[in-house]
Amino acid sequence: MEGSEKSVKLKSTRAFELDLLRGFAIFMMILHHFAYDIRNIFEYNAFGFIDADWFWAFLHPFFLCIFVGISGICCQFSRNNFKRALKLLIVSVLFSAVTITLDHFMNLGCAVYFNVLHLLTVATFLFAIFDHQEQKKTKSRDSRGGDMILFGIVMLFFLLLQALPFYNYKIRCGWVSILGLEPHQDFNLNPGDEMGLIPWVGVFFLGVLIGRHVYKKKETFFPDAPEAVLKVSKPFEWIGRHSLLVYILHQPVMLGILYLLHYLGVI
Repeated sequence: MEGSEKSVKLKSTRAFELDLLRGFAIFMMILHHFAYDIRNIFEYNAFGFIDADWFWAFLHPFFLCIFVGISGICCQFSRNNFKRALKLLIVSVLFSAVTITLDHFMNLGCAVYFNVLHLLTVATFLFAIFDHQEQKKTKSRDSRGGDMILFGIVMLFFLLLQALPFYNYKIRCGWVSILGLEPHQDFNLNPGDEMGLIPWVGVFFLGVLIGRHVYKKKETFFPDAPEAVLKVSKPFEWIGRHSLLVYILHQPVMLGILYLLHYLGVI
């Protein structure tokens, strides 16, 4: 009986809104990739919005901000961020190895050198180091000094963003794309997937700050959410809880289905 009550309590206090937001961001990414596949791989004149300036200037970064920011918030819930970062490192290295190999032999244009997985790996490692050093100096994770340092990191990355247009004209070689700078034109990247450390590490650490204050107790911010809302959110919560698996598998599965439909003459 006690175990059942504990399970009910755990379920009622879980921060479902984080899974919901992350799942919704992943769902929108899947729709974006579906539109890209239909328009560019199968060459249908549809989903023209994905080539529009407003999409890349506002909608695309908006959902990336949600996903990266939520990942920063979730550091508050992790028992071991070093272990979390190591898992991301293994997955991101394998992901790059597979996509680069496929692109080399099949010329699919799918090579990914540094995308959101790599970004989250670096950002989580940086936070794990910061958190470890902070705990060595103080018993409290939520010290004011630590918050000031985190805020300084956020501001630094957003200030560096303002300097990017200048440096893009000064430095042009492949590796600088990791920083968020424009690479040399001969270094062919997949622009829809590549992400730079600037400003996205700042977005991640902004999420860390939010997590330290809004989710101090590691419980939902909406404990009295209506049952109807919880029911509607469940599919997105599932995607959010399994975001890494969904991210890795969604494109191969979706392309497999689309190629099958194409072979059958449906599309």
